[in-house]
Amino acid sequence: MKVVTGEEMKAVDQYAIEKIGVSGTILMENAGRVAAKNIMKNFRRQKVCVLIGSGNNGGDGFVIAKVLKENGYEVEACVIPETDKIKGDAGYHMNIYLNSGFSFRQYDKEIVKSADIIVDTMLGTGITGEIRPPYKDIFQELNAMDNFIISIDLPSGVPADESPVPEYALKADHTLIIGLPKLSYYTYPAREYYGDAKLIHIGLPQKAIDETVRSKRNVWTRKDTGNHWPVREDESHKGSHGKVGIIAGSANMPGAAVLTTAAAVRSGAGLTQLNTHKDIFGTVVNHIPEATLFNREDDLEAFIEGKDVIAIGPGLGVNDETKRTVEYLLNRFEGPLVIDADGLTGLQDLKSNIRERKHPTVISPHPGEMARLVESSPGKVNRKRFEISREIAVEYGIYVILKGPNTLVATPEGETFINDTGNAGLAKGGSGDVLTGMLAAFLARYENPQHAISSAVFMHGFTAEHLLEKGAGIETITASDIIDDLQGTFAVMSG
Repeated sequence: MKVVTGEEMKAVDQYAIEKIGVSGTILMENAGRVAAKNIMKNFRRQKVCVLIGSGNNGGDGFVIAKVLKENGYEVEACVIPETDKIKGDAGYHMNIYLNSGFSFRQYDKEIVKSADIIVDTMLGTGITGEIRPPYKDIFQELNAMDNFIISIDLPSGVPADESPVPEYALKADHTLIIGLPKLSYYTYPAREYYGDAKLIHIGLPQKAIDETVRSKRNVWTRKDTGNHWPVREDESHKGSHGKVGIIAGSANMPGAAVLTTAAAVRSGAGLTQLNTHKDIFGTVVNHIPEATLFNREDDLEAFIEGKDVIAIGPGLGVNDETKRTVEYLLNRFEGPLVIDADGLTGLQDLKSNIRERKHPTVISPHPGEMARLVESSPGKVNRKRFEISREIAVEYGIYVILKGPNTLVATPEGETFINDTGNAGLAKGGSGDVLTGMLAAFLARYENPQHAISSAVFMHGFTAEHLLEKGAGIETITASDIIDDLQGTFAVMSG
């Protein structure tokens, strides 16, 4: 499912109208009717005020108001601009609304306050930059009220792309996103303005999307994960499901090694071997008897021999040895290499090694780690998550997993896959170590690296959601809980 900016959405609509021949008035009618049906389904006979702007979003508002009135709802339609500003397809639907015997008023604060539900069709995807009067004042009033606000397509004033959310943008309780998800829905703080959200389909021709949306942004869904789920054949053996090597842990950080290795074992790796500090062997064996252990001081070449995938970083410590080991693997290991946590420190000095590598390289930084890699700040990384992750992936020919809400997977080919699973229960120490182990196991079992990476990220978040559904408190979820619950979520996907 593609994710678009406002300009891209406009191009889809134009192609549908100009090349395919779908009337703009029909698209507007479809959008308004589908939105109205969703409102009627969830809100029974409550008093509604539809706030209408001058653009296409406002045209949707006239259709919504008309459909709600025809179905017995008490509706007040309030128009913000002067009526001579409402033209084109929006003007067409304004005239149908009036000719159907209905009327509207100019914006009236008291009418708005008396409504149970406010339907926002004021500003659409074409709006960027500072919010000006009268909308600035209206949004301030609305944000101070207690009415339930439903925005159509996106909250008025919120940009559709990665642009900053302007002051005074409208905060919705619920948003009905039309046609295709907008990029801003997957960024923060914009996501917080959407409230709960639902995508509604209005009959946009698929050809219009395929012919106009050139950006390679897609949501990686449960269906995508299921479609690429590997089958475990009856005649298979441990070598059939990948030999994973993990380099993790130290004398004072044994937990990282345990979590990463246990996640790899639980995620289906056929054989998992851990290279770690000899002082923590006992701890590891007590938690993961299935793993084979190698002493950190032994020959690294012997450890990497025969491995299908290697993951390095969790709990190693930030030191010269860690950097040397990462450099050795970049130069010598012939297979997918996952670099996380402490392994990411020092990568700035190994850029030429990364570029020259012929095998898949995967890095999984959080915004702070990414900021160090690009010599920026976490704030800037979060403001430009899509742009920065894609640029790094393309420039160095690697897979970038930029962690956080709606984790992004950027590929060397310039594609970005958005994960929409997970919750705040993952915001806890050890969660990233679990993902590293899952990534290693998935890469060992899949032929396509992107399928493996996106599916591992999906399952990591999906498992956190599954724990909540089973009754866990979001504050109580631990990294170990994620590993333990993989049994259940894998059964869901493979069943």
